[in-house]
Amino acid sequence: MNTTLICQQFYLWDRSNISQEMVTIIEIDEVDNKILSILIRDARARLKDIAKDCGMSSVSVLKRIKRLKTLGVITGATLFPRLELLGFEIVATIGIEADANENQIIKFIGEHTDLIEPSASIGEYDLTALVYVKNIYYLEKVVSKVRKIFGVRKVTVNVWSGKPHMVFENIDLQPKV
Repeated sequence: MNTTLICQQFYLWDRSNISQEMVTIIEIDEVDNKILSILIRDARARLKDIAKDCGMSSVSVLKRIKRLKTLGVITGATLFPRLELLGFEIVATIGIEADANENQIIKFIGEHTDLIEPSASIGEYDLTALVYVKNIYYLEKVVSKVRKIFGVRKVTVNVWSGKPHMVFENIDLQPKV
């Protein structure tokens, strides 16, 4: 049985440009699904352990991982530091309605905060940004400056009461039928 997996994000960010990309649909089988699930839980899992769980050789697992990287399904392993231990007390989402150049707004936010995820949005806001800042005073200062950018109609800030935890192990790669 094959599984369909969307392997690219709709919007890509390079700190100077938001661009819309075509989404490529990749077919994966149950073994690829199992390998991905193991790597999502622990990107540093040993090949021999993955191979044992999948009932195949380490060489076969390595070939599948290389193929998934070539296809763009696997893009790398990411470290998620505990930013609160480094003094980042505030996590906030900034929603922006704007007629202005979106790249200019995101560039400004990126230069003045620790911007985690900027995205063009569909819905109430034209742009949404997930940011970390050292304190609420600094966040208010940045938001005040964003409000003054020509073409910005409205800025809404949501301060998170807890820290975001990206728990990718909960993602079910099997499609819901």
